[in-house]
Amino acid sequence: MVRSLGAATGTLLAVMGCASIPLTPYSERMPPSVMVALDGAGVDDLRGQYRAALCPKLSDPTRPCDDVLLRYPGEIDAAAPATSNDLPRRYRTAFVPGLFAECLDGVARPFGEVMEGLRQRGFDVQFLQVGGRGTVAANAERLSRAFAGLDHDPRPIIVFAYSKGLPDVLEMVVRYPEAARQIVAIVSVAGAVNGTPLAEDMEDIYRSIGARFPMPGCDSGSGEELRDLRRETRLEWWQRHGTAIRVPIYSIVAVPRPGQVSPVLSAKHAKLSEIDPRNDGQLIWYDAIAPRSRLLGYVNADHWTITIDFDKQLPIVAGLFRDDVPRTALVEAAIEVVDVTRTGKGGSSWNGAPAGTP
Repeated sequence: MVRSLGAATGTLLAVMGCASIPLTPYSERMPPSVMVALDGAGVDDLRGQYRAALCPKLSDPTRPCDDVLLRYPGEIDAAAPATSNDLPRRYRTAFVPGLFAECLDGVARPFGEVMEGLRQRGFDVQFLQVGGRGTVAANAERLSRAFAGLDHDPRPIIVFAYSKGLPDVLEMVVRYPEAARQIVAIVSVAGAVNGTPLAEDMEDIYRSIGARFPMPGCDSGSGEELRDLRRETRLEWWQRHGTAIRVPIYSIVAVPRPGQVSPVLSAKHAKLSEIDPRNDGQLIWYDAIAPRSRLLGYVNADHWTITIDFDKQLPIVAGLFRDDVPRTALVEAAIEVVDVTRTGKGGSSWNGAPAGTP
């Protein structure tokens, strides 16, 4: 089973990584947009708080904190958050994966070792699977049923949404607000906030091959799931629904240094570098930050290794990845910052309303 899945994975990676025409960084169908600094987009900069929470958790002496969490201009140092030790008693956690995750669930699960580490600490952990080749609308409906089916535990839920899982979760929040009522924070981990230029670049070959490629564990796609990741699709979604998002969003962005880009993503990283070299092999860095959100930080990891432990979960292709990312520490630090900003113990500007709200 593992061998067949590994072969299927390798073939699919080859299909998705094949060469194509140069990227077009714009489309006449794309809604008008502007580039602004963080505060101009209503983004609350929590990089200092996140660094203070993360650095003490790192145990690899060969990788200093500044090599894990990159510093960019404007970051302000902060004291370590005055968080409590009873976070597992006060919060539940839920994890939502991205495109193709269901198809490979038998051998490579995003956040796999993270969830195990949280369970060992006493957290209630839910893994909410979505259709590996499902559209945003279909996955939002599936997530609404999953949340509605959770027990009546009164503890609020912190949701970690990865890649396409973020649009899936946000669509659920807008379409099914009753199902989302227990969510107090959404942490985007390399989330496809504004989509990616690669979606338009790959759409034709994906519709003809990738959508129907045999993958155990998931249904075939229609191709619309990739259209959901086009920039114009996501930007238009934010135009229509952005102000309806009342749940705070926290953004963790993957921005690998050149030596940290996995070989399997090097071609896509180079292609996106035609537009901006600060990309994770799937998303450009500014496309992974939600408007009116809270920025936690920029992690020196690519789009796939920021959530998946390939060395342990899929060793047959582990050599294709740069897998030395402290994923559990990244998530634990995020939970602490979410708690501090909710309770006000860390002096954050958050006041219970979406960032940027008076």
